[in-house]
Amino acid sequence: MNLISLARKGLRQGALGGLCLLSVGLVSCGGGGGGSAEPPAETTKVTAVAAGTPRYGQTLLFTVDGSLLDATLTVSASACSNLQRSTTAPNISSATRAFYTCTLAATGTSTFAISHPALGALGSVAFTVPQPQVTLTVSNGAGVAGDLVFTLDPTKVKLTVDNFLQYVNEGFYVGTVFHRVVAGFVAQGGGYAAVSGVLQLKTPRAPIALEVGQGLSNTALTLAMARSAAANSATSQFFVNLADNSANLDPSSATAGFAVFGVLGAGQAVLASIVAAPCAVVTGFSECQRHRQ
Repeated sequence: MNLISLARKGLRQGALGGLCLLSVGLVSCGGGGGGSAEPPAETTKVTAVAAGTPRYGQTLLFTVDGSLLDATLTVSASACSNLQRSTTAPNISSATRAFYTCTLAATGTSTFAISHPALGALGSVAFTVPQPQVTLTVSNGAGVAGDLVFTLDPTKVKLTVDNFLQYVNEGFYVGTVFHRVVAGFVAQGGGYAAVSGVLQLKTPRAPIALEVGQGLSNTALTLAMARSAAANSATSQFFVNLADNSANLDPSSATAGFAVFGVLGAGQAVLASIVAAPCAVVTGFSECQRHRQ
């Protein structure tokens, strides 16, 4: 008979009996002799939760310290996709330290939370995913050199941003050039590489769907995807608006216009030097000016 049931039975018999039975229960759980009480069973417990540095589109690591963390636990984080317990080196989970990883698929404030089916919430940590930034380092070996820093907006045009970041992470843009620069209009690049002074079109991935009408406009210094006459034809090529081109590049319908997905945050002087540099005429291009990216 457990302690609680003994105490309740004693209370029904009167105050004296209740006190006696409670006293017995504190010494021993049943039996006639003395001895020490058994220690309480260890339970799943979280003592600390930490998150790494969050970067949109990249893997984020969560570290959980505690006890019996190899039990069945539930984890969640709204900014994450593919959230899972890590069992591979160097982050091998154990009963006292568990690791969880995910790919960050949204920006803004989020919370990683861990709970137990029977015990409820065990711990959490808040983290903020900033808008992704990409730095393009340019040089033509003749006075044009520096960085163009773009801030991207996956909240409004996630497909377009993810497509661009995949090319960036794969190193696709290394060695490519701005093959078309029209002062007062656009600087376009991301499709051609300069090989021994000759422009060669690189092979991109499959085209993506056109994302327009999301509240982003082709105003000066914004970043947009280049495409052919077909609406869903953008691949790797992009352009920087050198002026407010909203009147002729913004969508008039769901299948028109050009998808804006970022803005130039730093490097305006570098962009101006690209526009001002002498044009190198290349066969097959009526508007061109080459600058290695």
